[in-house]
Amino acid sequence: MKNNLFKTAAGYRTFLTVLFTYMLDLVGFSIVFPVLAPLLLNPDLHYFSVDASESVRTTILGVLFAVFGVAQFLGSPVAGVLADYYGRYKIFLGTIALSVVGYVIMAIGVYTQSLTWMFLGRVITGFCSGNASLAQSATADLVEPAKRSQAFGLLMGVGGLGFVIGPWFGGRLANPEWLFGSGAFVFAAIAALINVIMVYFFFTETFTRKKEHTDLGLFQTFKDIRIVFHEKVLRVLLLVSFLFGTGWAFFLVFFPTFLVQKFNLSSGQIGDIYAYQAVVWSFASFLLNKELIGKFSVRTLVLAGSLAATIGVAWSVFPDHLWHYWFIIPVALTGGALCWINISTILSTKASSHMQGRALGASGAMWSLGQIIAPLVAGPLAGWNISSPLLVGSTLIFLAFIYFLFSYKKR
Repeated sequence: MKNNLFKTAAGYRTFLTVLFTYMLDLVGFSIVFPVLAPLLLNPDLHYFSVDASESVRTTILGVLFAVFGVAQFLGSPVAGVLADYYGRYKIFLGTIALSVVGYVIMAIGVYTQSLTWMFLGRVITGFCSGNASLAQSATADLVEPAKRSQAFGLLMGVGGLGFVIGPWFGGRLANPEWLFGSGAFVFAAIAALINVIMVYFFFTETFTRKKEHTDLGLFQTFKDIRIVFHEKVLRVLLLVSFLFGTGWAFFLVFFPTFLVQKFNLSSGQIGDIYAYQAVVWSFASFLLNKELIGKFSVRTLVLAGSLAATIGVAWSVFPDHLWHYWFIIPVALTGGALCWINISTILSTKASSHMQGRALGASGAMWSLGQIIAPLVAGPLAGWNISSPLLVGSTLIFLAFIYFLFSYKKR
């Protein structure tokens, strides 16, 4: 990796730190998936009154997921523009440190069974979750455009390891008999603290700020998103990101709720399934994408990936036995990984150097919009019909496939 991608040892060391940072960030992000649904849908716990219906519980669960997306939508472009002004290092350090506070608050909320504390923790951790865009920006700073798909594949693959560690440990540490299930967020806080230490000692700034004045106000941030939309090719990619990200959020966020409702699974069992998903995602990102990128264009990989994800997500509603998911998950997760990696690659390649943070921050904002819309819609839908959120997600991913097919032409 050092010889192929980087010219200096400092660049290699910084990229390793970015990989580690991205992985730990996704540990904290993914740890909620096997935790929240079993806790909030458990009638023996006291998050709700004893007469609260399942529809009320799934709706509040959706809102709890959605507030993270709202905060992410506000925080991701802010992080992007600040990183283009102050550099990646300071913003990485600040957002990760604040996320430690957010996970501690989440742990308090679970321990006391207080939805108020849990909502506050989700807002803080959501606002700090622009690290995904920052990691992509730092990677783009370090790597030549021709090699970015390989670098983004490594980034997404290591992120997949975070999706293994987060749900697997989270599912086990969320046992209500131990600290009332708060152990998962204690673990996330410790992981984020380790992340702070790693960035402080091993990250070398990757970005040189331009001398021209930049307005750092919140409204300027949304102006920057509008500027990105003025470039046609970036606008197409952002809209594809929005459609795919929203559809994927229906699957990612409410798949554990579907499993709890249909199969009555525990947090530990859901954690195992998410760990399997993450192994598949890592394989597709690390190995498969690297092999395919030399044989096919990134446009072809986005199309193939979005179509496979459409099929996999729709297929997931039909099995009556858990063993079927050994075959369904590879289809959905391989497709999702190939689609998302190569959308990010095209976006990074098409954005000019001074627009990297803004373009990738805007992409993160589109993804965040999906994290807002999907839970708010899926919560009531799941109370009405447990399969409907997954079918809606599959439809949106297919729309992303159709729009990309006809709107983005290889040049």
